[in-house]
Amino acid sequence: MSVPSEIANVGDVFRHWAKACPSKLALQDLQGGQRSYSQLNNNINRLTNRLLDLGVKPGDRIAILSRNSLAYIETFGLSKAGFVLVPLNWRLQPEELLRLIAHSESVVVLVEDFFAATGETLQRNAPGVMHWIAIGAKRKGWHNYAQLIDAGSEQEIERVISIKDPLCIIYTSGTTGLPKGVSISHGGALCNCRVAVDEMLQMVHEDITLVVMPLFHVGGMWYHCFPSIASGCTTLLLNEFNPSTVLNALVEYRISNVHLVPTMIAALIKQPQAEDIDFSHVRLMFYAASSMPAPLLKQALQIFPACGFAQAYGSTEGGVVTVLDPESHLRAKTPMGEHLLASCGRPMSERDVRIVDDEERTVPCGSVGEIEVRSPGLMSSYWKDETRTRASVHGGWLKTGDMGYFDGEGFLYIVDRRNDMIVTGGENVFPTEVEGILFENPDILEAAVFGIPDPKWVETVVAAVVLKAGKTTTSRDIQQHVQLKLASYKCPKQIYFVDQLPKSAVGKVLRKDLKSIYSPRGENTP
Repeated sequence: MSVPSEIANVGDVFRHWAKACPSKLALQDLQGGQRSYSQLNNNINRLTNRLLDLGVKPGDRIAILSRNSLAYIETFGLSKAGFVLVPLNWRLQPEELLRLIAHSESVVVLVEDFFAATGETLQRNAPGVMHWIAIGAKRKGWHNYAQLIDAGSEQEIERVISIKDPLCIIYTSGTTGLPKGVSISHGGALCNCRVAVDEMLQMVHEDITLVVMPLFHVGGMWYHCFPSIASGCTTLLLNEFNPSTVLNALVEYRISNVHLVPTMIAALIKQPQAEDIDFSHVRLMFYAASSMPAPLLKQALQIFPACGFAQAYGSTEGGVVTVLDPESHLRAKTPMGEHLLASCGRPMSERDVRIVDDEERTVPCGSVGEIEVRSPGLMSSYWKDETRTRASVHGGWLKTGDMGYFDGEGFLYIVDRRNDMIVTGGENVFPTEVEGILFENPDILEAAVFGIPDPKWVETVVAAVVLKAGKTTTSRDIQQHVQLKLASYKCPKQIYFVDQLPKSAVGKVLRKDLKSIYSPRGENTP
């Protein structure tokens, strides 16, 4: 089922389904919270009108720090008035969050009770924010989310929204330098949503979906949760991943469509009760962030025998690009088709993908080069960074920074990341950011951060460090300093003390050599 053609912007999604099926259950959570499509649309109108009364203007940025919740979806509905949403990664440290709030020039910040202490720190150090909104209990000096909704008018928002208008700014890293905010338009989000619904998620109006991936991620919100709402499905929101909880929810709520990452799928099938549960209602399991090992797929197919599996490749900047569909996964069960699990599939509709060399020349099939993407689902720009935008997008083609190749059947394979990004547990870690924190230690002469294969997290962040002569800083000292500055998943789990780092002829540190040296024997480096 395609997203209705009359939907032209994100606000239209809520208006359409409130009229088409007002009493249908739109959202639910494990705490008993529910919203029908009519209630969801009314709450969005109430909150939007109240913020307009408070002086918030179209184009203003509104940031939210929250786990998955009904309020999170209602906040994204504020785009009806032309407000630009800024989802904040709750795994970041306050210092990192403050940089993002300042860079986006957010004038409103919503904070869930769970992060109340962090919220107080942010409020003390972000003087540019006009309004602070507490989601949950009342807090002195803050607006209360529920009270704002109670005080707002249900009158429909009539503002005309263009497909080119900015919808949200998603930060792909909390860098120590200039933050990297990806501006996504209403048209771009809807373009990705439509192709995701039809070709990737194969959603139908009757689906009951489970959303446990964090909504601050483009994959969690725009490539699964939003398509579910745009299709008029019923969406169950979970605020954290617990394998036992997810298994029980799949059964109790009769979930038919779910988005997980391979590490989550592996955790599910390891649960003792998994083999005894009837999962015949689970129709499709979508995964991303990494490929699925063949043994894991075979186990998953035994536990979920009626379920199709789909994997996708995309990015915040490039939108959804390719899909390895359920039919390809069935081929991968056979010895002759197992290699397909190393692929991220074929390009979807309206997605052009090419592989180029350093001179921008298309390389032959089977040859490795940089992956470039052209589609109507590309980002609009990097927020407040035209220089970076021009360097990344030229002639309509986005330079992804990923290295890969096509096989003879048109399947795309990713073999490396040009920017040395580490993917650990579905999170992106940029080595230079971590290295910048390491170099704050006066005992460190040189440092290189890289990822090595990990059976649970896909990659683990580690570091090779050269100490200055006579210094005796310990691994624990280094790790504790990083943990004070950055999210825990960015902290090196192992510190290797070395006499020197491998370098090229021009003095560049060779991270690939370090990966080869320190990766577990028999593993291929990412």
